Amino acid sequence: QAQIIESPEINGYLNSLGYRLLSSAGSQQPFTFFVVDDPNINAFAGPGGYIGIHSGLILAADSEGELAAVMAHEIAHVTQHHLARAFKKASATNMQSFAALLAAILTGNPNVAEAAIALSAAGNIQQQLNFTRDNEREADRVGIETLARAGFDPRDMPAFFERLQQSTRYMESDLPELLRTHPVTPARIADSTNRAEQYPHVKEHDSNDFYLIQAQLHTLHDDRQQRLKTLQAIKSPTTANIYEEALWQLDSANLKEAEKLCKKLLDKAPEKDLFIALQARIELQQNKLDTAEERLKAALKLYPHQPLLTTLLADVQLRENKASEAAAEMRQLITQQERFILPSYYQLLAKAEVASGHENDAYQAMAEYYYLIGQTRTAVDQLKMALDHTTKEDNFRWERISSRLHDLQKEALDEERKDNDDKK
Repeated sequence: QAQIIESPEINGYLNSLGYRLLSSAGSQQPFTFFVVDDPNINAFAGPGGYIGIHSGLILAADSEGELAAVMAHEIAHVTQHHLARAFKKASATNMQSFAALLAAILTGNPNVAEAAIALSAAGNIQQQLNFTRDNEREADRVGIETLARAGFDPRDMPAFFERLQQSTRYMESDLPELLRTHPVTPARIADSTNRAEQYPHVKEHDSNDFYLIQAQLHTLHDDRQQRLKTLQAIKSPTTANIYEEALWQLDSANLKEAEKLCKKLLDKAPEKDLFIALQARIELQQNKLDTAEERLKAALKLYPHQPLLTTLLADVQLRENKASEAAAEMRQLITQQERFILPSYYQLLAKAEVASGHENDAYQAMAEYYYLIGQTRTAVDQLKMALDHTTKEDNFRWERISSRLHDLQKEALDEERKDNDDKK
């Protein structure tokens, strides 16, 4: 369970960076990258190509290359099947331990049995540590190769880990999670540094989006007043500094100041999607709905189905009582996004369908929303309500809903059985 940041721009950036790395990793497996709303510095790979990056790690990275290094490392955990190998290893070790314990108990000597339990536990821990270290070294090796192929400097990987280790070397119980879940030793840093040195130096050009995404994450974690003071004290603010201050001003409803800062951004980059979206958000709060809609539609001609611009346009159209147009925009976005669909997309679609008088479609959209946030039982209930609002004469719709309901009911039953097994 984790709190996911449902920001189209943040998720869009992370998946774009992830697939840049994947194109160099030689993997055909689909991946999904997401940001966990957690200030701790950590990242993890899960089954099915799902890779989570903590917001704290993105803020701790000094460059896009350092973030890419962590992502390449996590991608390697998946492509090298480390999870599957860990499960298999654990299963084999448990069987060996059970056999040893059984033999010790059958001797009838309590001292022998007690010693066997202690040795078995110690052996299990050591095997697990050795296996983890092997995985980490292999993920470093494969990740470094991926970084180099993707045009990043492989030295970013050992540099980031070493910087984290150096900055926390006097800590005992408050180490960053990344160093606890991915054990870093001097030997491992030296090994990855030596590997990285085999590749030519790369003069990196950090994407400005990296710093803009960091700016947005600051607005989610930092104290507003303190951060504004810091930003306003900067003599030569960067584009990301100006963008962040504009976001803070918008959040504080200081619309004149936000618009003034946004104008500076648009003067520098008039076609930048994040800046266009910012101006549209300001106009939305100013109730200049026609202006915002016109701006967003023009931008979507440059960036068709761009998630941030599309969701903003749908929001504007809902406020203008153009619910059918808003629903059409969201349906197209969901079709285009495939694996990168955020739950909030279905939530906004459901809102548009209700406003359009299409209760049946709204229930189906909410079913997908609940399914994506892990509430399969509630998703099943929504589909049942969708069926209640569907006549059997509408054969195609009836069959489609029934088929989806059958699939989710089966999943809900499997989840219930698993929960019961875990309780036992």
